[in-house]
Amino acid sequence: MNYHTKIKWAFISGIVGAICWIIGDVYVAGFEVNPNDYPLFSETYADKVDVGLATLMLEGSTARLMFGALIAAMTATLFLPCVWLVYQYFNEKKKWYAWGTYYLLIVSVMLMPLGHAVFYFTGEIYKAIYHTDPIAHPYLLEVAAGFQKAMYITWGTAIIIMLVAYLIFSILVFMGKTSLPKWAGLISPLFLTLYQLPLKALLPSSDFKGWLNGAAFNISYLIFLLLLWFLFRKQLLQHSETAD
Repeated sequence: MNYHTKIKWAFISGIVGAICWIIGDVYVAGFEVNPNDYPLFSETYADKVDVGLATLMLEGSTARLMFGALIAAMTATLFLPCVWLVYQYFNEKKKWYAWGTYYLLIVSVMLMPLGHAVFYFTGEIYKAIYHTDPIAHPYLLEVAAGFQKAMYITWGTAIIIMLVAYLIFSILVFMGKTSLPKWAGLISPLFLTLYQLPLKALLPSSDFKGWLNGAAFNISYLIFLLLLWFLFRKQLLQHSETAD
């Protein structure tokens, strides 16, 4: 497989992966919920749970939550060629900052499947609490606390590592360490996610806002890849001799 073909399929792989993850985000966490509609959590157990998280997925069926978790977990490897693609934009790939950013992004991809799938387990345990007799609640709340902790650790670590990696990538673009123009540092997934914050603040409560809240980062990933494809793909294709 020549370098041109690798670049093409890396783009396709990343774009398909981002679309699958947007779908997964919408299905597993794309809800706009008013916690006050669920007084069991917003009042009775407000001091024992994260009220926003406990009520987020109550309206999602088991099939919906499972599909959202599985489509993302089963397609996470599609992001690996995308990470390789980002690495190709570095002018000096053997520099520590280039391969350091590369491996940070690989680690974030490795952590993503579990971090995403645990939303399903967390949603299901809170649904169980909501639909069972209060006599079972103390034990179920204890189990839910464990699931919630696992979710914060796995998902939080994956997101933090990814955001840090793309912050570093943006800084390196600003410093001229890549073949991208310096302004392109402003179109990394980190900044594209930040640009969504005013829009989400202005939108009224709706299903669309719930989808945007749930899928914000992967929407940014998709936009980032599409911008690279349309604006900067030729830069890589014109320098195929730099391929490893």
